[in-house]
Amino acid sequence: MQTVQVSVVGGPSVAVPWFQGMNAQQALEGAYTQINNSSVFTYALQYYGSSLGYLVVMMNETYDSFVSSSAPFFYWQFCVNGSPASTGIDGVSLNPGDAISFSLEMYSSEVHKSTTLEIKHKSQLLLTQHVA
Repeated sequence: MQTVQVSVVGGPSVAVPWFQGMNAQQALEGAYTQINNSSVFTYALQYYGSSLGYLVVMMNETYDSFVSSSAPFFYWQFCVNGSPASTGIDGVSLNPGDAISFSLEMYSSEVHKSTTLEIKHKSQLLLTQHVA
């Protein structure tokens, strides 16, 4: 059977059966179904528009953290085969043997330039400006 590996740094890791046309969101849903234990594995998604799609904002009850008045900021990073993804989990097609992972990262404008973390951070700044 061909699989895709789904891992949360510091959390569960599971091999999910791969199917033709599978995207990373479907792999994440497959991992959730396979683990079948919300005390071990939970997640939440947020939609960032049609150009980016869905991004993970919570894993295992740990949410992205953004307090506009102080750094550091932490966000869930989505990687495919060890490299940061350039789009949301619904926009990444997977192949057999691929590995997706999620890690809570401290945001750095230099390190996360042109990544989904930069987009999340800028979105949070815009939200804060509209609320203020």
